[in-house]
Amino acid sequence: MARRARRPIADGHVSTAAVVSAIKESGSTRSPLRIAGRSTWLDAGRPVRANKTLSLRDDSGVVIYVPGDLTLTVRAGTSLSEIERVTREHDQWLPLDPYGSNDGTIGATIATASAGPLASSFGLPRDLLLGLEFVNGRGEVVRGGGKVVKNVAGFDLSRLLTGSWGTLGVITEVTVRLYACPQADRSFVIRLAANEKESNAFLRPFLAASFSPYALELLSASAAFALGLGERAVCLMRFGGNTAAVDAQLNAVSRIAGVEEVETSVWEALRTLEMGSGCVIRVTGLPGEFRSVSASMLMEQPSGILNYIDPARGVLRLVVRAPNEHEESKESVFGISTDMPPNERVVYETLPADVWSEVSPSVVADPLSRGIRKAYDPHDILNPGILGD
Repeated sequence: MARRARRPIADGHVSTAAVVSAIKESGSTRSPLRIAGRSTWLDAGRPVRANKTLSLRDDSGVVIYVPGDLTLTVRAGTSLSEIERVTREHDQWLPLDPYGSNDGTIGATIATASAGPLASSFGLPRDLLLGLEFVNGRGEVVRGGGKVVKNVAGFDLSRLLTGSWGTLGVITEVTVRLYACPQADRSFVIRLAANEKESNAFLRPFLAASFSPYALELLSASAAFALGLGERAVCLMRFGGNTAAVDAQLNAVSRIAGVEEVETSVWEALRTLEMGSGCVIRVTGLPGEFRSVSASMLMEQPSGILNYIDPARGVLRLVVRAPNEHEESKESVFGISTDMPPNERVVYETLPADVWSEVSPSVVADPLSRGIRKAYDPHDILNPGILGD
């Protein structure tokens, strides 16, 4: 029988009951709520039309941890750093590394479906989520999924809540799948040529090679410089697993290009690079599309612009530092045109509050999304406006 490890927490029913009470009160008075974890990502998403905040920052702790089953159930206000500390004691980890600080909570990570470089190997938050508990806009407690790896087939409420940004319900408890810690976990950089043609000549066959890194990001020269990796664009790689497998992949890469080892902490620095920036845009496409034009995206960028590419997932992140009052206007520096048509491949993660309505009015304008929202939050009190009108 699997050994069950527990950590003392406040009674989960008490904290869930407090959320139920707050939502029912808001529903009766039609007072919208701003849903927050530890409020580290409040600059993400559209402005919320609410004067009251329902915070889950104090609703944290482990409910059930079964190391033998590689499953962990925690309260939604538990920080990612706390999950890391608890699981490392059993030589396990949760490979969720969303952009931002580890002070962020697991509830906010699931609610925003935030993913980082490790997603190319371990999947998105919905792939690591086994089940959850949430309170909908009527004040009803609902459970989706389960607390074990195998579960009954049916409508997946857990995935529905993932990425709903708190508009369908307030997540109060989360069950996730864990992995054993790798025996070796090492990171390396390959410095790309300053010439775009030479870089492309290297990148196209390199990215098509049969390597299996935990994570691989192509960093623009500006992003590499911000991380202290020099003044040229780089390929940043992370290999993990047993020592022999990591050594074998490193040897294979070394035969193609010069490789320099760096501290694994560089990944945390990359994830926090965009904190406090005025604009973050995510562009998605087929991996092959990025392989063919990657070098042109990595060369010299205008001042204040950083970008990095995950070629395995086909994701480009564009980070624009907010200009000061002596620089160009927000629209020209950010490269955003209010005449730009909506595009499902372009996702705005952070923008100045007054730009949202012009650039990306809504992502829930279709009848199906509106119907689901109405069913779960009939009084429109949960994070109104964060996904648009």
